[in-house]
Amino acid sequence: MVTGELGRFFVKAVPDRPGGLLEEVEREGQINPHLGGLAPRLLWQARGDGWFVLGFEVIDARPTDYAPGSPDLPRIVEAMDRIVGLPLPDVARPWVEDRWDRALPGEEIQAVRGDHLTHADLHPHNIVIDTNDRLWVVDWAWPTRASAVVTVSCLAVQLVSAEQAPADVEKLLSASSVWGRLDRDAFVTFARADVRMYRHYTKLRPDEEWLVAMLDAAKAWHQHVKG
Repeated sequence: MVTGELGRFFVKAVPDRPGGLLEEVEREGQINPHLGGLAPRLLWQARGDGWFVLGFEVIDARPTDYAPGSPDLPRIVEAMDRIVGLPLPDVARPWVEDRWDRALPGEEIQAVRGDHLTHADLHPHNIVIDTNDRLWVVDWAWPTRASAVVTVSCLAVQLVSAEQAPADVEKLLSASSVWGRLDRDAFVTFARADVRMYRHYTKLRPDEEWLVAMLDAAKAWHQHVKG
């Protein structure tokens, strides 16, 4: 957060050199005008002296509560619906989702292909509610073009990780406008790929307990959806 002569802004700044961080922040700046008010507005951007910087409007908001019985659960589903329902802008068409490709051999890769804008990092601090009860989705650092299965599945695993029973998660998500349009086979395929990816990450970083917890949640979700 930065306060100065021009006002108060939430600032993201990265070194202006090729690499993942720069591309993430550039992408967030490019997608912001196309989010239909779901994310705080990008007010300015600047490049110079070796830095690339975005300045967003400041919101006073709290994280949502993913726990069983939380009154926030319908709003969380609303956020998912609104993300999946966003029109895919031209700027996002080259951003084909490929993070799970290594875990999707052969034709399985088609499970993630599609023309929906995605947000694959829907933890409680990225779906927030402000003091006026307005819903926001923040941290659009890596939006992609993919099947709606990606956003829905990633949220499902987050909910299971918050100690929701997988059957309860399915019941919750089945009330969404998108659930009935999902291809069940693609859903199962992607859930299996998610397990493979978290298993890979936990082998690389075995001391990070949150990754182990996400692997356990991904396994439980996959076991549920495959029946």
